[in-house]
Amino acid sequence: SGINAEYGESRNLFGYVETTFVKLKPSWMISTFGKVGPSLVLDVGPHVTVTDVEDVGTGEKKRFKTICDDKIKNTDSVLQCALLIEDPLTNPGQFKLRIHYSVTEKTSALHFVPPYQTHDDQYYYLVTNTQPSNARGWIPCQDTPALKFPYLAFIRVKQPFTALMSAIVTEEKEEGEGSEWRTVGFQQELPVPPFLIAITVADIVSLDVREEGDTDRAEVFPSTTDSHGAPKDDVKDNLLDEAAYPPIRVWGERSVMEKVGPSGILEMIPRMMDLCESRFGRYDWGRYDVVLAPPGYMFRGMEFPAMNYISSTILNFRDLTGPNYSFATIIAHEMIHSWFGNLVTPKYAGDVWLAEGITSFQELELVEDYFDDPKVGNYLRKTRYTSLSKSIEGYTGAMAKYKILTPYLYDHHPWYGFTFIHYLKGGLFLEYLANQTSRDDLDSALRVYLDLFKYQSVDTADFVHMLYEHFGFQNNKEIERDIYVWLERPHTDVPLSLFPSVMFEECVQMYKVLTRSRNNLEVEWTWGDIAEAYNHGTGTLAGKARHFRSQMNMVLERMERISSQIQMTKNRVRVKHWKKLINRLDKVFQFSNMTDSDPETFATWASLALKFNHTETMSKMPAFFEQNARLELVFAVLDAPTDQRLRGVFANILRTSYDVDMYPGFIGYLLKSYQEFFIKFFEP
Repeated sequence: SGINAEYGESRNLFGYVETTFVKLKPSWMISTFGKVGPSLVLDVGPHVTVTDVEDVGTGEKKRFKTICDDKIKNTDSVLQCALLIEDPLTNPGQFKLRIHYSVTEKTSALHFVPPYQTHDDQYYYLVTNTQPSNARGWIPCQDTPALKFPYLAFIRVKQPFTALMSAIVTEEKEEGEGSEWRTVGFQQELPVPPFLIAITVADIVSLDVREEGDTDRAEVFPSTTDSHGAPKDDVKDNLLDEAAYPPIRVWGERSVMEKVGPSGILEMIPRMMDLCESRFGRYDWGRYDVVLAPPGYMFRGMEFPAMNYISSTILNFRDLTGPNYSFATIIAHEMIHSWFGNLVTPKYAGDVWLAEGITSFQELELVEDYFDDPKVGNYLRKTRYTSLSKSIEGYTGAMAKYKILTPYLYDHHPWYGFTFIHYLKGGLFLEYLANQTSRDDLDSALRVYLDLFKYQSVDTADFVHMLYEHFGFQNNKEIERDIYVWLERPHTDVPLSLFPSVMFEECVQMYKVLTRSRNNLEVEWTWGDIAEAYNHGTGTLAGKARHFRSQMNMVLERMERISSQIQMTKNRVRVKHWKKLINRLDKVFQFSNMTDSDPETFATWASLALKFNHTETMSKMPAFFEQNARLELVFAVLDAPTDQRLRGVFANILRTSYDVDMYPGFIGYLLKSYQEFFIKFFEP
């Protein structure tokens, strides 16, 4: 395919797409247009307007029709709209069509983040939201992950904006001396599914973390070397081949790059890349760009080829030099998708665990290797799978089917395949396989999987067949039964005992100290010890300070769960005690002042503090909601307030700031439910 688009200040895109089609079978049906041969059917979104279709080979104009009624426009629709084009051929053969069209800012595939939800607060910031099958929202195409193809693109963009895509820049031309416009050419030589075609246009600057041609590979960690410090045989080719050194560049708004540039936090990216290549083989996508997306971006990250989105809300601007496990895990997660998800792609929405589950498992392995500390790996595993065991209890009734790793989604929007379960239960299934074999053997099997299905779209049956062939599981009825249960049954056993963690136990210790739990008489720390270590990195616990900043979020989550139980008991004495506790926590740790410096911690804090109508936190919520659209943070606090006035504020924010039709599937359903609930009962 080829894409030619123009973007200026109107927040609309204009252009055309050229696509080569191959007709495989002759057709003898009467089409929509009354001639022999069926219509060619493409997917389009409701905010895509097609103006002209022509056969590039003959120059002939083709008749077309867009079917897009009000029912199809519903955000829960799988199909959205259909573009029917007069079939150019009766017999098998190849033809190329040029489709002229425009896209409005209302499309859910492109998110024009408003200036007030950016760091620099000057211009709209365009990001792409095409996962899992929403490319149709800005490109007429056959929008299925089962189809993969290379593409060329030319984006005409106006100063001061920079255009990026999930492809390599091939050219950049000014339109003449003094012109504000320039055209940027892109090429993606490897086949990708439509949802991995992405565009970013914003006023951003870059920092080269590893320049093109740089052969100074980061330190090889012990996990990739033998006892003599030499690369293991199975990774030598990748470590010693200069072609396997992809250039790495980080993009962000000026105010963000001024902070992260000197901090050294970006140095983890090339080291992560080296570890990925040692595990999975050469990085095939040419270069690796990281875009630090603005607070108005909906997600933690997204794995577009050659261009990963990472939400800037993950950065802890209070301390960019300390270990940021959130930043490390999301960098690892999106980078690993360059292999699992991009190189080998799930064919159907019900197989999404093949990308997200495998990546979630490998992400923790990679972070453990990066920090060279098994304590970190087991801590992250235990916190993550503890969350899974808690949340999975809520999947009852009609939701129970989403406990299955391979749900039947034929009559549902593909977004319903992206649940907490498919990430964490998928990762836990890989933990099970590692325990049945070994981690090294499982790594070897996953390399075979990548080699077998490179550049292809696969389903769960392909993966299971590979496992059986590689490990000989077909001769083991017990494992065969277990695999069936993991994939096809809703039951999930979370064996937390497999992940003993000193850091996890330290979280329990911190919780007991901060809440003064009476059932523990052996607490060795004090409030002062924790506060000194957390706030200043000094004192008797200074050596633990590097972990406390991460562990505190887990402590706050634990407190939030306990506080919900306390609220339900309506015990006035305990509620009064917890209100005092909340006030003291904020006075010592200043959580309510972290809206800009550490949004993740603030959201975790707010989900606890709002249950007790904490005044300082309540006063920060309107501004926090206005600036942050990351759904993970929004959902964390929506259920928290018990105060009627604050719920009225939430109702107004949801009504004015969130166009629920911009959010597809399950996410749109949740936002719409919150919106209707708050507006109905709490609107001022």
